[in-house]
Amino acid sequence: MPLVSKTVEVAAPAEAILAIVKDFEKYPEWNPEIKGCWVLARYDDGRPSQLRLDVEVQGQAGTFITAVYYPGENQIYTVLQQGDHFDKQEQKFSVVPIGATSLLTVDLDVETKMAIPKTMVKKAIGDTLDYLADNLKTRAEQLA
Repeated sequence: MPLVSKTVEVAAPAEAILAIVKDFEKYPEWNPEIKGCWVLARYDDGRPSQLRLDVEVQGQAGTFITAVYYPGENQIYTVLQQGDHFDKQEQKFSVVPIGATSLLTVDLDVETKMAIPKTMVKKAIGDTLDYLADNLKTRAEQLA
């Protein structure tokens, strides 16, 4: 599946956006599709390294176990380890400060377990990214 990407300008500092992304257990407060998120493991410095997410997307419930990595100063990368619906799900949040605002980019790469035409998967993932980025933008701007 080709990588799908979405970039939005957010009227908030990069640190504020990343703080929201890193606060995994509060995801249900700003993303109604996430019904629960729990930190299962942490790195020695206390940052989450593994999560459990219970989701419901378009009436389909699922549970995902995800590894969390921090590849760069303003990046968070998650990789599906186990879950419903997908054989692969990799997501990267990147934030670039530009003065009083920031550019938030969310990249998502998935492979479904079911045989679904790639164009349908790409559209569904694009819609999901739009929803995710818009909710994150709204949350960051409300808190800024």
